[in-house]
Amino acid sequence: RTIKLEQNYRSTEPILEVANAIIKTNKSRHPKKLWTDKTLGEKPTLYYVQDDRDEVQRVIQILRKDRRFNDSAVLYRTNAQSLAFETGLKQEGIPYKVIGALQFFDREEVKDALALLYLLINRRDEVSFRRIINKPTRGIGPSAIEKILAYRVTAEGDLLKMLALAAEEKVFGPKTREAIGKILAAFDEAARLLEIGDLVKLTMHLLEECGLLDHFEAEDRKQGTFRVQNLEQLVNAIGQVDQTTEGFLLFLEQLALDRTTLADHDPRDLDGVTLITMHNTKGLEFDRVFVVGLEESVFPGRNAESIDDIEEERRTFYVAATRAKRELYLLSAKRRMLWGRTSLQLPSRFLDEIDKRLLTIIGSPLDEPPMQGFFTRPERPSRSSWAIGGSNLIQQGFGKSAKPFTMKTERHTQTSGEPLFVVGQRVHSDAYGEGEVISSKERPDGNEVIEVQFFGGKKATYIAKYADIEKIETH
Repeated sequence: RTIKLEQNYRSTEPILEVANAIIKTNKSRHPKKLWTDKTLGEKPTLYYVQDDRDEVQRVIQILRKDRRFNDSAVLYRTNAQSLAFETGLKQEGIPYKVIGALQFFDREEVKDALALLYLLINRRDEVSFRRIINKPTRGIGPSAIEKILAYRVTAEGDLLKMLALAAEEKVFGPKTREAIGKILAAFDEAARLLEIGDLVKLTMHLLEECGLLDHFEAEDRKQGTFRVQNLEQLVNAIGQVDQTTEGFLLFLEQLALDRTTLADHDPRDLDGVTLITMHNTKGLEFDRVFVVGLEESVFPGRNAESIDDIEEERRTFYVAATRAKRELYLLSAKRRMLWGRTSLQLPSRFLDEIDKRLLTIIGSPLDEPPMQGFFTRPERPSRSSWAIGGSNLIQQGFGKSAKPFTMKTERHTQTSGEPLFVVGQRVHSDAYGEGEVISSKERPDGNEVIEVQFFGGKKATYIAKYADIEKIETH
């Protein structure tokens, strides 16, 4: 016998109506509809915001109206998303606490990346040097570091010069000398990039060539962590500062001067807005909840491909929505910084599953001409994309002079009420090769959106009439 616990004592009826709309699409669950005797309350609000910075500012505007910081929580899918909110709230003087994770700049991988940057601008920074010189392992342990420091006088305190001198005089074996040569070349190129003000490329070059990205990618695969996502957010933050040497130095100086840490306090004991992943909220409740990052490839995540994966993500969204007692805000950005470049985003499919009459909607997902034919989350740029003198950087949207968007004209014209693409249609893309349409549906704005599974493994979502693909006729 199954006993359904359907009465909810936390949330108002309008919030539960949205929650029920979210979860009812899941097939692998016992049918259940939550209800409450708290029938009064405002409808949840859905904001379509311009970009991730606008997302933060909308949250801050609402928080400032009544300053009920302790009663409010910002819920996101991954811890990497906390950075924008930590930065924005700190700048506005709004107290906050990060639950279930260290504050962004106290995370191991972020500290490692910043050590590279600090060493670039201060080659006498021994703390940063010791932190990164043997990470990943290069055969430079504590005794080897002391051998390097023995050249302090000759090198006039310049740690990279000490490293070069130690390598030249064959203090180390061939493999370690090769690794040292790579590090020195990386810092030389980074110094050049700093002079021309290409800070995103500078940061990516150091992360790649000094081995941190590969190191943390391997750790993520082995341990199921998300450290590379935090490095991506650091690159995004650097992409938003003034792209000059002065802007770079100011950014790092502010970090050094304004390192707020939790010391020995349990963050749950502190006052302020709660920043927390959706996965960590079960059993918690807040008067006001902001669920952010509601876009395809952010939530659901880009690795959620199977039906089971999507249903699990939908359950997470349901749990997030039902953490709200009185106010629920859903936010979806049209653009988001991904690996230092701007990507046009599609709203999360989960928003399509909610009857819009249950929501107060502010803005629209496509209130301007679409600027790209397809919307896929960029993978991390390949090593060759950051190669010195690489000619494809501007084409990919990198560098300070790159334009993030290219206007697309309609490639496919609808002559009747029939869809432009049907499920099963074979298609060809110059970028991804051949594939097959696996879903096709009409959005509330009238646009047909299709999903294509390419045979090489890539999956992409397109607005059909702008899709840069060709149909393959089969007979």
